[in-house]
Amino acid sequence: MDIHAKFHGEVEETIDEIIRRGRASTKTEAIRLTILDYRHHHLRQESEAPLELTAHANRDIWEDKNEDKTWLKYLKEGKK
Repeated sequence: MDIHAKFHGEVEETIDEIIRRGRASTKTEAIRLTILDYRHHHLRQESEAPLELTAHANRDIWEDKNEDKTWLKYLKEGKK
């Protein structure tokens, strides 16, 4: 699923804080981790095994050159 969303206020501050604390390196990664955390804490059935986040959970994003191009485009547009 691909989405484009704008965040303001407390949501934007939370995403920025996740990145400042080094939990994620991009906004996309911060949102992905937050959704997985929500699933782990609020949607998990008692019978489900706990969801474990590993160091390689986002390797597909880290190694995706298209993801880099997308963020570089947004960063470049923001400097105008």
